[in-house]
Amino acid sequence: MFLRARFFGAFLTAAILSLTVQSPAWIPVSARAQILKDLSCTGKSDIPAGQQILGCSDAIESGTYAGKDLAVALSNRGRAYLDKGELDRAIADYDQAITIDAGSAISFYGRGAVYFAKKENDHAIDDLTKSLALDPNFALAYNGRGNAYAARGDIDHAIADFDSAISIDPKAAYAFNSRGLAYQAKGDVDRAIADFDEALHLDPHLALAANNRGRAYQAKGDIDRAIADYDQAISLDPTYAIAYSNRGGAYQIKGDYDRATADYSTAIRIDPNYARAYDSRGSIYGNKGDQDRAIADYDQAIRLDPDLAHAYANRGSVYTDKQDYDHALADLSQAIRLDPRSAQAYYNRGVVYSIKKDYDRAIADYDQAIRLQPRLPVALNNRGLAYLGKNESDRAIADYNEAIRLNPRFSVAFNNRGTAFARKKDYTHAIADYTEAFRLDPGYAEALFRRGVVRRLNGDRASGDADIVAARKIDPDLIEQDLR
Repeated sequence: MFLRARFFGAFLTAAILSLTVQSPAWIPVSARAQILKDLSCTGKSDIPAGQQILGCSDAIESGTYAGKDLAVALSNRGRAYLDKGELDRAIADYDQAITIDAGSAISFYGRGAVYFAKKENDHAIDDLTKSLALDPNFALAYNGRGNAYAARGDIDHAIADFDSAISIDPKAAYAFNSRGLAYQAKGDVDRAIADFDEALHLDPHLALAANNRGRAYQAKGDIDRAIADYDQAISLDPTYAIAYSNRGGAYQIKGDYDRATADYSTAIRIDPNYARAYDSRGSIYGNKGDQDRAIADYDQAIRLDPDLAHAYANRGSVYTDKQDYDHALADLSQAIRLDPRSAQAYYNRGVVYSIKKDYDRAIADYDQAIRLQPRLPVALNNRGLAYLGKNESDRAIADYNEAIRLNPRFSVAFNNRGTAFARKKDYTHAIADYTEAFRLDPGYAEALFRRGVVRRLNGDRASGDADIVAARKIDPDLIEQDLR
């Protein structure tokens, strides 16, 4: 029996950076505008949404409004329902407004905005296209349609729409912010930063542009500048939960878990329904070994957003650490159903199957993880372990070779390849690999111990005994196992 090689079932880093889109000020329609204003039915954010709904309802139910005037009141109330998150009521009002006045670009725009909020992007694009047909110079409609294209993954069409919005209104800070998000989605981080810079130049109080520029700097690995931008966003808007969560993610990358936890907790206090903040805080508790608090946060994240694949994957990792493999498999399988392109979820499920010695399923999951993320040396390493579990040493060695090529300082892969060579009784190569593993990680007692065992098998009893004694000084709990 030989010592079990290490598995890398690390937590997914849950510092999800939320993609924020601009919700620009509404454009009012002039139709008995003063009377509607007196009734607090303006369709703008100058009056609270609840007050707008009451005022617009009074106007609609008064019987004194008809035709386009009634359509304006319905459209304005639809906007207020959108602001309150009552999306079905908003749709109903816009439907009526459009039925009465099918030539209102703003009503089509408003209904498109609601569909976007409902994540019905095809419907949003259809309505925003109709809005633009009625008013080809409607910059906000180009921006809104661009956001819908971006949400659908059609980044090139999104950028074209943002370009049009900027061409119509070169001072539209919101459009520069939106285009910056699209460039970042394409991986063009420098152009994204340039657009966020311009957005902030045009509107120094645009907190979401500061937040999004922080995301871009974080993508470039400039964590300190990212934190500075999140600080700016929070200074501009102390109730900006997303900025707190993103700053928590940056602190988490720096290993400052206390500040990260504080920021995630503040985000949750500001927005108790912010599922991703619970998910992110759960990852901190998981990394600190506080498994029960981690699971409690993941439970809450999933209650708030049952489609949050990341939270299922993270909770599955905690269940793995608790050796509750059935719950782990259930969560990781659900994460994969929700996000079939998550290499990490396939990888982590492969780890569980490996622990359960279900090597064929483990290999299938590692295959998928590697297909989705070819430069993932830990998946190659673990697939090698699974092949070794099936006594397929040559295939294991091939995987370790590739893992080491991708990461020449991967001490665990050297250790595991040494074990594969030992299985083949190629003691010279085994000793060389254990030696390199220990050189890369001088605290790696297991590699030193294994080298001692192989030296004994190779006839060098004295050197083998010396290695084993030295390894046990590092880790007294090591026991001798069979490498054959």
